Amino acid sequence: MRNTLYRFMTLGKATDDLATLRTAMMANAFLLISIIAFSIFSYVNLALFSAPLLGVLDGVAAVISTIALIDLHLNRALNRAIYIGSANFFFFFITFAHTNQNSDFGLIWTIFFPIFVITLIGHKKGILLTAVFYAIIFTMAFQGIGNWDEGLWNLRSYLRFCIASLVLTYVVYVYEAALFRSSTELAKTREQEAKYLEELHRLSATDPLTSLYNRRKMDDVIQEHIRQSQRYQSTFSLIMFDIDDFKMINDRYGHNIGDQVLINISDIVKQTFRQTDYSSRWGGEEFLILLPKTSLHEAFHLAEKIRLKIEENNYPNHLQVSCSFGVAEYREGLNETEIVELADNALYAAKRSGKNCVIRDTPIL
Repeated sequence: MRNTLYRFMTLGKATDDLATLRTAMMANAFLLISIIAFSIFSYVNLALFSAPLLGVLDGVAAVISTIALIDLHLNRALNRAIYIGSANFFFFFITFAHTNQNSDFGLIWTIFFPIFVITLIGHKKGILLTAVFYAIIFTMAFQGIGNWDEGLWNLRSYLRFCIASLVLTYVVYVYEAALFRSSTELAKTREQEAKYLEELHRLSATDPLTSLYNRRKMDDVIQEHIRQSQRYQSTFSLIMFDIDDFKMINDRYGHNIGDQVLINISDIVKQTFRQTDYSSRWGGEEFLILLPKTSLHEAFHLAEKIRLKIEENNYPNHLQVSCSFGVAEYREGLNETEIVELADNALYAAKRSGKNCVIRDTPIL
């Protein structure tokens, strides 16, 4: 029962959207209260007090509030329901004040207008609509001095009413403005936290120099693709390569030039491979690339393509840079260490074959 009522009052809005959640609950509450109150007053005025004009006025207001509530729950049009309710209250209270002329201090009911509109349509729009509303009400009330309430409505009563209305409006406005400010700051804080967490996640998964995945992240990628291959009977291939004679580059030209070479090669990797592929700096001058749903033959040709691009690229100090490649395809029963070892063995075979070449793993049939 309680959960059903909660879903009804919140329109099923997500609990993390606190501002919309609050607005939905307030709109439901105000509309329900207005339907009940207007219906009761309509009956009382028609049946007990013989005031047909006020009774009809209350009845019309109750019907409009009912329509707004039904539309709210059928179409989830929260803003429309709020504006219908605000317009209903606006015209009702002005008509009521003009008709009632503060009989039995009826003007007291107008204090609910700023509470409704400032709370629901926001403190900026709400205070403007309230200003228009009270400008009309105050003007009518001023003109009624000496006439309303059988002549008992005087300047002192008028000033008390104006001051009390303005003080209440000010309190509601300040409260809603402060709430809006705190909600805005909270939203900014959450957005910043989300950005920080996203950046932290990115840093934990990438190599800071090349912006490729780091070894830890690549381990996770390989394990996930092994699970997918086992589940869907698919395959993938690995390309492992490293820079030939990289230690000589560092020793002769310095680590800054060596880092630039690593960056240049990582840029070639990013530009060459598909968006569905996974590229990583495996360690030092060594790179590992995973190609989903790619056969050994296809991976070999992709490795040869990138080998040529690396060889033909321009590097600092007119360096001639080349890489050696090992290629392996996943086979059923292999674990992460074994598939990486196959690519690594093929890489060392490429080194022994004179470097700057691509060697593929040869499966035992």
